[in-house]
Amino acid sequence: MSLSLQVARHRWAVALLLLLSALSWLSVTHEVALATLDASLATAFKSFVLAKALNAAISVMQSATADAMVVQVQFGQALDPANDLVERFSWIMFASTASLAMQKILIQVAGHALIKALFSLSCLALALTLLWPASRWREWARRAFWLMAFLRFAVLAAALASAWTGDALIGEQRDGLYASLDRDRAVFQEVAETQAGARDDEGLWQRFKDKWDSAVGHPVRDLLARLDSMTENVVTLSAVFIVQTVVFPLGFLYLSWRLLGMLTTPVAGRRPIPRDA
Repeated sequence: MSLSLQVARHRWAVALLLLLSALSWLSVTHEVALATLDASLATAFKSFVLAKALNAAISVMQSATADAMVVQVQFGQALDPANDLVERFSWIMFASTASLAMQKILIQVAGHALIKALFSLSCLALALTLLWPASRWREWARRAFWLMAFLRFAVLAAALASAWTGDALIGEQRDGLYASLDRDRAVFQEVAETQAGARDDEGLWQRFKDKWDSAVGHPVRDLLARLDSMTENVVTLSAVFIVQTVVFPLGFLYLSWRLLGMLTTPVAGRRPIPRDA
């Protein structure tokens, strides 16, 4: 087969490879991915700060249960498991923030000039092998192309897909849970500040109870109800962030890896068929 016929046969593939080689040097996709991850990082860090604020407010409320008043004893018993749960929630939020930061670093690595150059070289190598009939290097060029495409775009695509899927499917639920926990934090912080002042002046205890009554109603019953609601919201919000920052990225990255295997395994496993003499 002549060179002109070979070029005509693979002209679209060669043109696409050359286009990909040029597009890989554009920074638009990386800027979009980094901006998306920055927004996700801001949300995760905001939730981490909320968890620490909840933990601090509950700890102050716990520390003010030293006397033998029944209401305070019940407060301390109810706050122990809630404080432990919020502490674990802060760990989860820290892990989610670290996961997003790791994805950001990997995207920056994938956008390094060396990776771009290697991907462009793999595109050009595959394009050249398409111009010659029965090139023995075509199989290796195809495998190198798909491997470099995975390194260049897999993490970027997984991060974008995770952020967009999370915002579309669970973003509204995540924002609602955060707002609810922030309201709990405001109430607990207000009560903790009043309760901390009451420790130095026994006469302030009545004012504390009045302030608590105006905030949540019955001092014990409504506190337990609010703590139960907060516990459920903390567990749900933890699951939401685990799904968005760990499960989704790993899932999309796994799908990309499986796709790479589907594209390369048949090629790699192909063996020349001996011809009869």
